[in-house]
Order: sequence, then structure tokens, then C-alpha cells
Amino acid sequence: MTKSDAATAMLVDASVLVAVFSDEPRSTVVRQRWKTISLKYTTPFCYFEAMNILKSKWKFQQKLNRDSYRKACSSLTAWFGGATRAGWVQDKDFLEPVHFQRVRALVDRTGLDFSDAFQLDSIKFGYFSVLSGDSRVILATTDAELAKIAKLERVRVWNIELEDVPEN
Repeated sequence: MTKSDAATAMLVDASVLVAVFSDEPRSTVVRQRWKTISLKYTTPFCYFEAMNILKSKWKFQQKLNRDSYRKACSSLTAWFGGATRAGWVQDKDFLEPVHFQRVRALVDRTGLDFSDAFQLDSIKFGYFSVLSGDSRVILATTDAELAKIAKLERVRVWNIELEDVPEN
């Protein structure tokens, strides 16, 4: 990451959160790149989605034991709580009709699930949407389909597992 990138805000997808806070084959590279992001945040949707994925890895897939599950959830919650309590990110009210209509239209147009569509809408119309040029928010994800659609929607995206941080 260059000095000009250091202040770029990154919305972190649930796929990245799970790789950071639990052990997966991709966790090492994702954690290394996670450390290079100085200003990262996530939506409540991504937080809860990540918590659900961790639950599934513990209860249904047996990929986490109880202690690993508890540690992953505790660490994720501490990080999310710190980021949201800092007060520098004001989430959109996802229940506002105009906001929900945009999200539903994006779901219909692209086939995204609502959680991913809310993320893209948050980037395009949320707290950091006023940033432009090299300062635009970057979506950090390991979800190839989400990355593809984000690019089509003119959102800066970084597949943190596979790519170096985007230049623009």
C-alpha cells in the first residue's frame, strides 16, 4: 500500500471478516493484507453475516471447535464494536423506502443477495460516498461474484485474497 492509499476507507465484506477472525486456507494472506488497511469498516449486515458463517462453521460444518468459535466471535465483535463506537461511520437507515427501493432494484438487476446489495448501496450512497477519485471507498472482499458485480456498478473493489490493492 502506498502512502496515498493509507487513508482510503475500505468497506470490509463478511468473507474477509471470516478469513481474518477464523482459520481458513486463505487466512494468512488475507490477514497480512488486512493489516495494511488503516481505515476499515463494515456494515451491520456484514457483521451479522460473518457471525452466521462462523456459527455454521462451528455447528454444522465442524470446521471450528467451540473455543475457536467463541474466540472468533469475540474478536470480531470487539473489532466491530470499536469501529462503530468510534462514531466516524454513520450507517444509512436501510429501512427508508428510497434506500430499500435502490437495493431491491440492484438485486433484481444483478442477482445479488440483499446483504451484498446493501453493501454496494452503502458505498455509493452512504457516509463515505462523497469521496472521489483516489479517495473513493474500496470494497475489500474474497467473493469473486460480488467483486465482478461491484466493478460493473463502478465501485472500487479489491479481491483481498488474490489481488494487490487497486490503484484507482
